[in-house]
Amino acid sequence: MKEEERIRCPVHDLIKFKRSRDEDVLLWELIQTEPVQRLRRIKQLGFSEFVYPGATHSRFSHVLGAMHMARRMLDVLTRNEALGAGDGDLTLDRMATLAAALLHDIGHGPYSHVFEEISDYFDLGQDHETYTLQLIDHAEIKEKLVRFGVYERTRRFFSEEPGYSVFNAIISSQMDCDRLDFLCRDRHHTGIRSAAIDLEWLFDSLRIEKVAVDDTGVAEEYSFVFSEKGLAVAEEFVIAYMKMYQNVYFHKTTRGIQYLVRDMLIELLTKNSDRAEIKSLPIARFFRDRGTLSTYLELDDTSVLAIAQIAAGNNWGRGSELSRRFLKRETYKCYEFPSTSTGNVPRNKLERFRSKLRSDGLYFIEDMISHRSYKQHAVTDSNFLKNILIKKDGEHESLGNVRVCPGTSSWITKFSEHEAD
Repeated sequence: MKEEERIRCPVHDLIKFKRSRDEDVLLWELIQTEPVQRLRRIKQLGFSEFVYPGATHSRFSHVLGAMHMARRMLDVLTRNEALGAGDGDLTLDRMATLAAALLHDIGHGPYSHVFEEISDYFDLGQDHETYTLQLIDHAEIKEKLVRFGVYERTRRFFSEEPGYSVFNAIISSQMDCDRLDFLCRDRHHTGIRSAAIDLEWLFDSLRIEKVAVDDTGVAEEYSFVFSEKGLAVAEEFVIAYMKMYQNVYFHKTTRGIQYLVRDMLIELLTKNSDRAEIKSLPIARFFRDRGTLSTYLELDDTSVLAIAQIAAGNNWGRGSELSRRFLKRETYKCYEFPSTSTGNVPRNKLERFRSKLRSDGLYFIEDMISHRSYKQHAVTDSNFLKNILIKKDGEHESLGNVRVCPGTSSWITKFSEHEAD
């Protein structure tokens, strides 16, 4: 690499890499690898562009941003002189944390979540986290991690159930580098005007301190904590998360197109995969070969578009019909049941609706939104707020127990409990 490399990012401005820093040399080399470059061809928000035309940004841009957020979180350790400055092991921990932030999404397939549903349907038994681990073990990436002495440290982020440490918290926690970047990036590209997070104030308010982990106060561990002046931005983060889920991630049109494409791929891959026109396509070969890693690396969003375009130009029954609907944005229609005051779905109304659809001979899918992911707690989990700490009057309090202005924190807690029901 040159003395300095720079990448212009619409969210973080310049992301810089200096040859004088080993961690930057490693990161720059990892960026050039095939598994990371493949992320240029996978959209971060999948089908959200059907609702928000600007949401065409890639997972490549996101992993760069997550890495940059991890840098800023690690800088908090340096600023607070925590964990022992100059420790060789900690230098390696820092490098491994940055590498993990960059590599955390390399296992995603085309239109990520739909592809995982298709893989489940064909009983491949592997999700994107499994592929992430396999790609970290891939020769091209493993060689670089081994050469810089951080292979095991980096792999551990993905191969073990994380106990708490500040390094694990940066990669996977209630407010980690992944969430911090995708909330800001997805808001920028969708054009959502609410859900803003003041990043400068957030990082200026963030501290690393020893926090009691039991009632006796004897056992302590380092944890990220907001100073009292960071109360407002901590709540901004949680509210932004909720608004993005409401307005973008769970948008009913996006969910409708996800199911349409799922049905399209199942139809084409079960009934038409041996047709001469598509049998050599990467996506057909992948499922025929039962998910080999070498074929997986060939897959990206264009794999889905390619099979859809070919099927749309033919008369292969339902598979061709759904392909044409996908390309023309003739989506499945999604009806959302309003919940009761207790947060539950009205069961009698739901059953009447099902019966009417069946009697009219209409095809329908019941979409039950899952709020849990690989994160320790989803934002709609009541434990979410307990794991974001504020230092107030010399005591460490969870965000759920502290208010910035009347009603705000109680509203967040109520929303979390309502959505978790």
